[in-house]
Amino acid sequence: MTRLTEELIKDVPSKVNSLDEELIEKIGMDMREFACYSMGVKKKDIVFEDYSVAIVPVTSGQGVIGGFSASVAAAAESLGMHSFVTRSCDVMGISEAFSSAADIIFMADDDRFIALNTRTRSFADNIWATAKGYVTALSLADGGLKGKRVLVIGAGRVGSEAVRILMKEGASVEVTDIIPRRAEDLQRRHKGVKARPNVDDAISDNRLILNASPGLISGKLIQKGAVISSPGVPYAFDEEGEKRAKVIIHDVLSLGVAVMAAASVSLSLFNIPAAGVVAERLVIE
Repeated sequence: MTRLTEELIKDVPSKVNSLDEELIEKIGMDMREFACYSMGVKKKDIVFEDYSVAIVPVTSGQGVIGGFSASVAAAAESLGMHSFVTRSCDVMGISEAFSSAADIIFMADDDRFIALNTRTRSFADNIWATAKGYVTALSLADGGLKGKRVLVIGAGRVGSEAVRILMKEGASVEVTDIIPRRAEDLQRRHKGVKARPNVDDAISDNRLILNASPGLISGKLIQKGAVISSPGVPYAFDEEGEKRAKVIIHDVLSLGVAVMAAASVSLSLFNIPAAGVVAERLVIE
């Protein structure tokens, strides 16, 4: 997964509320309804206002990304949650979050970004949440995915998780990567997945695309009327690609955070099936 930079996320706090209008236009739901829908529950079923969220900066590895904690806080607040960034970092920050009775603690290092539910002692992971959110967005934008062919670009952590989720949705999945063996590994692991060795040909052949790659995509490769869900950063599409595509769904951070928040809350409220995938794969109790 591409590491975010201060430049990539600098506009997240100021633009997060405008995402509602964009999402309504593209998938027919605002952020709050979308996050709940991703977990299989209705908007009315989760009262986000009942939850306090702490964001703990983590200094290990390459260190804190400037603006990251504020961006996560803004995304949580856009759902109605009460959020704050701890004054301290690392273990002191976690201690501060618990002392403040935070219900959910967001924290990230170089390898993992999680939302820890302090009530259930379980966590939702950003890799799963991002894949789940963007598969859900693609499905909403095209009226479902069952029986439809979907290309996943990028066989990294988000792309690999997206392949697994798409298979459960009943899609016919193709996957391509600039390192062909990665796509071939997914083909071996998942019966029915087809690895495409030539990235450009794979893009040209598919109308439905989930882009989990940081690479730029030439607009001449995009089919007219394509529906694209793109968690990959930086933004991958040129002006020609935007004109050819019917819909491009892209956001740097907020969609993934919203699904993480809904998943973490669901762990408190429901006896899974809503958070079943999280519990099955990504929750430690």
